Amino acid sequence: MFNRERLLQIIEIFSMKRSTHLIFFYCICILLASCAGRGKTAGPPSFGLSLLSEDVKNEIRVVSKSVVGIHASINYEVFQYNYLQRNGNLVRDPNSPVGYKLDSGNGDSGVIVTTDHKTLSGGGLIINFNNAASKYTILTSNHLVSPEDTTDIYYLDDHGQPTDVLFARYVVDRVSITVRGESSWRSRADLIANDPVNDIAVIVTETETVLGQAFANKVGYDRDLDWGDWVFLFGYPKGIKQLTGGWISQAPYRNTLAVDAVVRFGYSGGPVFALSSDRAELQFVGLIKSVPSNTFEYIAPDGTLPVGYRLSYKEVERLFVKRKMMVEYGTAYFVRPQIIKKFFRLAEIVFEDNGIKLDSKYFDG
Repeated sequence: MFNRERLLQIIEIFSMKRSTHLIFFYCICILLASCAGRGKTAGPPSFGLSLLSEDVKNEIRVVSKSVVGIHASINYEVFQYNYLQRNGNLVRDPNSPVGYKLDSGNGDSGVIVTTDHKTLSGGGLIINFNNAASKYTILTSNHLVSPEDTTDIYYLDDHGQPTDVLFARYVVDRVSITVRGESSWRSRADLIANDPVNDIAVIVTETETVLGQAFANKVGYDRDLDWGDWVFLFGYPKGIKQLTGGWISQAPYRNTLAVDAVVRFGYSGGPVFALSSDRAELQFVGLIKSVPSNTFEYIAPDGTLPVGYRLSYKEVERLFVKRKMMVEYGTAYFVRPQIIKKFFRLAEIVFEDNGIKLDSKYFDG
């Protein structure tokens, strides 16, 4: 527990760095909250020098064994369209599937077919383990394991807005899902149930290798999470299991809550936990859905030229417009526990058909 002298030392340390003002404020809020909560059975846990009590840290270690990494490898068939131009303008064609006449002068019908590959990673929670069948049932995000079948990319106008001119169409050819457990062993998995609207999915994998243990604590369906509640979040950024946490606030999106946690790509599908009001037990209260992000476009060569190479006039044709996603750090969104409860109830027959008997806590709360 912090005393006055220790608190002043921390204030002095954080005040020495101008770039840590936000972190300083954040830590002081936690310290004050912990001091104010001494002697109470409800509310924040008692914090020690590591900010968390030994009971809470031990509880985190226990539930972490139920968190696994999810990796999806997606292969696309890509159709890129070349359009016929007259006097610099495209020619409309009501009989064309893309609305404009294609340029088939090179004998390619105006359509160039290539392939592309994409990988996604995130977290998941083991909700059941069938020892006899060596089968794990895992809750995760739908967008990780079930991408949209078709993605269309359109040309942009002078204001950066999409036009009706289709540039390329990406069609999913194959999706391969693997689960990574405590031993870093990867096991192939299959999707059995999903809710694309609320971004929830359940996958199963069969393996003799130990991936983890089924989540044994309570599910906080009755938790009325709101402004100021603290939650812990698990994820698998860059293939490494990590923990973060933050204060809850209302989200602008339906069926979700926001949390001011430091997250990055790889936290999607990870579980959200909240401390019980009467003891140091972590309850499952949500599923990380997304993090705010922005995209930016840049021009780059095709990858065959070394860094620092001076382009010639002819090599300009080898430049490509590329797009990169950038995380806006500081906020994450997660699915409310009550929405997850509805998903489990609707998918109950699917679980039965696949020989999965979930604990009643996932249906009844």
